[in-house]
Amino acid sequence: MANTTGKKFGGRRKGTPNKKTEALRARVENLIDDNWDKIQNDLKELSGKERVDTIVKLLEYSLPKLSRTEFQEVSTVEELLMMTPEERRERIQELRSKLKKVS
Repeated sequence: MANTTGKKFGGRRKGTPNKKTEALRARVENLIDDNWDKIQNDLKELSGKERVDTIVKLLEYSLPKLSRTEFQEVSTVEELLMMTPEERRERIQELRSKLKKVS
């Protein structure tokens, strides 16, 4: 019978790393460590553009990708002009607090 409760039964607990993934990462790290001098020499032999492209591709494996943040138009100029000064202040405070949460 299928689990329709939404609760998780068995398996790894949330946040527990996968052992195989952890072992693979350790092997890749060792491979890079053991061949670091060769990697640096290979990079030096590439042209400037190729070198930058390669470094950018490698960074994807070491730095987390940042999610994109989109700002949508909140109010039109006409709406702002129709607000009282107090409403404008409140709206500015609201936007500042949202901006702080994003940063």
